[in-house]
This record gives sequence, structure tokens and C-alpha cells, in this order.
Amino acid sequence: MGDGSVRMDPVGEFCADLRRLWRASGRDLPGVAREVKISRAQLYAILGGEIRRPPDFEALVRPLVLACGGELADWRRRHDVLVGVHEGLRRRPAPRTAGPNQLPAGSGEFAGRASALAALDAATAPVVVVAGPPGVGKTSLAVHWARRAAASFPDGQLYVDLRGYDRDVVDPGDAVRSLLDALDVPPHEVPVDREARFARFRSLAAGRRLLVVLDNARDADQVRPLLAGGPAVRTLVTSRNPLTTLVAGAGAAPVALDLPGDFEAAELMRARLGDGSAEVADAVAACGRLPLALALVAARVRQTGFPLAVAAAELRRPGSGAHAELRAVFAWSYDALGSPAARLFRLLGLTAGPDIAASAVAALAGTHDARALLGELVDAGLLVEHRPGRYLMHDLLRDHAGELARERDSADERRAALTRLLDFYTSSAHEADRVLNPARAPIPLPVPAGNGDIPYEKALAWLDAERSVLLAALRQARDDGLDRHAWQLGWALDTYLFERRRWDDEGAAWFVALRAATALVDRAATAHAHRFLGAVAGRLERFAEAYEHMRESMELSRASGDRAGEAETEFVLSYVCWLQADHDRALEHIERSLLLWTELNEPSWEGRAAMAVAWYRAQLGDHLAAVSFYERAIAVQRTAGDRANEAVARQGLGHARLALGAHAAAAEQFDLGRALARDLGDPILDAQHTNHLGDVHQSLGDVEAARECWSYAHERLSRAGHPQAADVARKLN
Repeated sequence: MGDGSVRMDPVGEFCADLRRLWRASGRDLPGVAREVKISRAQLYAILGGEIRRPPDFEALVRPLVLACGGELADWRRRHDVLVGVHEGLRRRPAPRTAGPNQLPAGSGEFAGRASALAALDAATAPVVVVAGPPGVGKTSLAVHWARRAAASFPDGQLYVDLRGYDRDVVDPGDAVRSLLDALDVPPHEVPVDREARFARFRSLAAGRRLLVVLDNARDADQVRPLLAGGPAVRTLVTSRNPLTTLVAGAGAAPVALDLPGDFEAAELMRARLGDGSAEVADAVAACGRLPLALALVAARVRQTGFPLAVAAAELRRPGSGAHAELRAVFAWSYDALGSPAARLFRLLGLTAGPDIAASAVAALAGTHDARALLGELVDAGLLVEHRPGRYLMHDLLRDHAGELARERDSADERRAALTRLLDFYTSSAHEADRVLNPARAPIPLPVPAGNGDIPYEKALAWLDAERSVLLAALRQARDDGLDRHAWQLGWALDTYLFERRRWDDEGAAWFVALRAATALVDRAATAHAHRFLGAVAGRLERFAEAYEHMRESMELSRASGDRAGEAETEFVLSYVCWLQADHDRALEHIERSLLLWTELNEPSWEGRAAMAVAWYRAQLGDHLAAVSFYERAIAVQRTAGDRANEAVARQGLGHARLALGAHAAAAEQFDLGRALARDLGDPILDAQHTNHLGDVHQSLGDVEAARECWSYAHERLSRAGHPQAADVARKLN
């Protein structure tokens, strides 16, 4: 449906032909409905193709054909054919679609490990643990075997890097969310409760042939909630830890991975060099047979053209054991870098998150374009471009880079680099938030954000790609004392995390923001954080916690004489009461908020509060009162020039008018709102107004016009990845 066209099933095509017969007859719908003795709703459903199986011929189709002057025998024949086609489609098994493949791209340079691969092939346990020391090649082995075995798991190959030894270890609740996303569970269907999320994953996996790779696990507790018990599900775990309790308790099959033998290490070195060189023994010995060191040396030799014997000679250092050799290789690779690339390598060791985008690297380095420097690090094997424009570093290399930065760069230089990076993340996230939620009042930033004119789908895609990085950066800002960035970045992520129903992340972000605002002794920011934590707790049905946050917010606002903060707290408190189904108190709080904003002469906020009163009234069935408050909201929003919120208010007013049966007045509001949305360049608001305009056409019996509106709305919502696309699709189908 990406092209906006409507593809009907046989029943839909039959009903479309009936619609053409009715239109050709010139009869009005109410008259036909009375004549054939069926309800208008039933008639609209048939003529609009909104049914899933052939309509009953004698009771529905025959009277309709006779009323419209059609040839009865021809329609009976067509209906009989339709019944046969429908039964055949119903009995035919649904075609199997290819499952998701999340495995990282292979390097194409895997070699050796015959015994480990054979052990993985022979394992019959549902869980297999590949354990070994850092840098030994666990991930390469797991991904290589998974790609080789993918045909045995046609329902999908899932991959999660648990980052067990990074500074930001992945929480199992976040990991299972990524697995549910991979299995196409819409955000609004992901359970809020963590345990329910794990159960949902297990139930989805139970009947599928899935391979799940859990890479870099810290311990058994991180892995255990992510194990699916389906008979055809295989979970492959890699860890530095042998995960003995998982082997003993869950019957996992252990595969120990140690340093490769001399022959295998030499084979790997030759595969990396790509020239079949026979003189590799000295280099292998200098690298201590450690695969990570072999890869780095091969990359450096390819880059420089040095003879392998020279590299081996330069790498001989005092000391023993694989880690001593690895440190020598790190130093050799680093010393060969140009000064700007070496500086960038050190700075990358200071960053948090699973990977980093080229644009963020440029901010970190304080340069307009860092691609040439990134290319130098990739060529040296110190960095991997695992997706176009996105780079990651082995955790051992990152630790080494961080140590070098602390040794060679001053504290001021390190802080300046992190400040530039966090400025970039905060301003970019703020700009994306303004696109997702233009009706939200912005906050002042030390580094101004853009003007918010990037497309909605681009803003959403950026946030999807950077979510884990931004949350890690938020925690890093807190840990490094960059408190202003911490609370502002928490603010900037709120709309996105709410829309994606990542409420655990939203609460965690606001908790960090609260600590940062408290450290700043910024009462307004602290009250703001308490307000949002109260809203998140309310959504998670932790109402005692929600009210405690709202009490703190109110006390802080009143103590500092911040009447605007008090009004905003009343606003959010009404929402928490509504979530608890305490409608009377919700109305009391929102009406108090409206009164305060009116007294403060803040038309933009007054409009929001009036709009909220209208929405509550409409939800309680008082549509006349809702109309009055929506009209008040629009009047003050026009005064304030708040066109984004005016567009939202017109949507609500259209719904209220429609509920009162005023179709023309409802259509007028949706048309005005749609025009505003298009002027603002907001494709989501445009699609939503057009969707509701389709509802008006449907209620008037003009199914063709409704379908045209819904197709338009569906195409734009789908393109942006908006969850409301599914609701519009149901109408179309």
C-alpha cells in the first residue's frame, strides 16, 4: 500500500461492483435500505467493502440487486464463484515470509576454528554458551556459525549485543524490547510490565524456528530472562564468563574457546593478509596467537605494505602472555597513526554507547568533517564501520584508548571534547523533539538547536538509530558532572520515548535529569523533572509514587514563587488523576491550571489547558461543553500564534462536532486543521486530519471519498513509521 493504492480481496471487489450498480441506479441509500429491510450500517458495510466474507445472497445481495435493477441470475452466478474463491483462500495456508536477520555483517576473513564449529554443529541443547578470554574471537565464531546455520532457522536470526563489559551494560528488559521490535510487535502492543514483556517474547518464539545470538553477556542473570523455550529455538550466548550456573541450571551446552593453535592462527593471519604468505610464524608468535592482535597486525601490514617479518620484529617486547602481546600490538598500531587520527582514537575511548555516528565524531573532534580520520582508523583495524556512517570499537581497544586519553590529554581537553559531543546530542535531540511534538514549549539551550524543519520520518529514524547512544550519553553527562546536559537531554528524549512506549527508559531518563537538576540547585528544572516522573509513574500505574513526585513538584514551585510551575504541575496532576480514573479530581486540577494560566496571561499555555479541559469533557460525553472549550483554546492560540496547538485543537473540535452529528461543521474543522498542518510542514498532523475527514465521509455514506482520505493518511503515516498507520489500515481493509 506504499503507493497509496487500495488492493481489494475478492469480497471487496464484489462489493465494489455492487456499489457501482447502486450508483448507476440513481437510488438514495436510505430508500434502498428501507426497501431491502436492512440497516443503513449494514448497507454501508457491504457497499464499502468493509466485510471479510461473502454477504448472504438471499438475505442481502438478492434484495439489493432487485432494488437497483440488476440481473439476478448473473449476480447469483458471480456470488457462487465468490464463495468458492473465498473458501479456497481461507483454507490455503498463509505464505511463510522470511524472518528477520539481524546478524552483523561478516568480515569474509574467518578461518580455522574447525573443532569449535564442529562442537556448535553437534550441540543439541537449546542453549549453547561460547566462553573464552577477551579478544579470542568469540563474536566472530558465533556470527560465522550463525550465518552458516541460518537456513535451519527460517523464522529469523536475532542478535543482541549485551555489552556485558562496557560501562553501559544492556538491561535484559531493554534487550527483550529489541527482540520484540525485531519480531514486528508494534510499540503499542509491547507490555509495560517487564515480566510480561519476557513472557510475550517466549510465547512469540515458542512456535518458531529461531536463532537468538546473545553476544557479550556479563553473567547468567543477564541471559536467563531472554531464554525462549520453544522446541525449535536455539540461543547462542558468548561471554568471558563460563556461565556455570546457566550450564548447570538450564542445561546449556558449553563450548570453551581458547587461543587458536599455531596452524589455525597462521591460517587466520593469511586470510586477513589475503596474499597466501607463508612467512607468518614470527608474526603469529609476536601476537601471542590472539585473534584480535592478528587482525590488527594484518590491517597494519596491508595499510603500510611493510614486510610481515619487519612487523614481527617491531612487535617483540618484553613480557609474556597474550595480554602483553596485545598491548604491544595496540601500541604499534597507535604509534603508526598521524597525530590527528591518534588524538581522535584517544577521544573515542572517552565516549559511551554501543557505537557512534560520523556526525557525532566530528563534534567530538571539533572538526567539520571527520571522515578522513575515521578512514585512517578503519584502515588501521582500530575501528569498524559496521553500518554505513556508524562506527564501533572493540571494548579492549576502547579501554586502551581511554587510558591513553587520560595519560596524554589534559582534563580540560577531555572535558571540552565531551562537552562538544553532548552539545551535539542535546541540540540534535531537542530539534528532533520539536519535529515530533511541535506543540511542546521548547527549552533554552547553551548551543541553539536547528529550526526543526527536518522531515518527521527523518527525525524519528535518527532517534531510533541513536536511542541507546543518547541514553548512554545522558548517564555519562551525569557521571562526569555535566548536569545541564543531563537534564536537558532527558527533556529532549521524552516525546520520543513516550511515543515508542519505552516508559522504563523515559522514567530512567527523567530520574537522571532529576539528579542533575538537583545538583544544579535549579528549582524550576527539579520541579519539571518531578512532574514528568509523576506522569511516567502514573502511566505505569504506580500511583503512590506518581502523587509523591507531584507533591514534590508543587512544593518546589510554591516555595520559589513559581506560579507558572504550579500551573504546569496542576496540568500534569490532572493527567495522573485521569489515568487513575478519578475523573472529578482530574477536572478540578485542569480547571485550576486553566485559571492560573489565564491569570498569568500566558495564551499559549492557556490554550493547552483549555484544550485539555475540552478533551476530558468529550471523553465524559459532554460534547457541547467540549465544543465551548475547544473554541476558547483556538481563540487564545490564534492570539499567541501557536499554530501547532491550534491544529491539534481543531482536530478535537472536529471530533466533538462529529459526535453531535454536525458533519459539515466537523469536516470544516478537519479541513482547517489539515491546511494548518500543511503550512507547518507537519505530515503527521496532516495525515491525522485527513484520516478523520475520511471518518466524516464514511458517516455520510460516501465510501469512495472516505477511502481516498484513508489511503492518503495511511501512505504518510506508514512512511513515517507512525503506529496510527495500523488503525487506518484496518479501516481500509
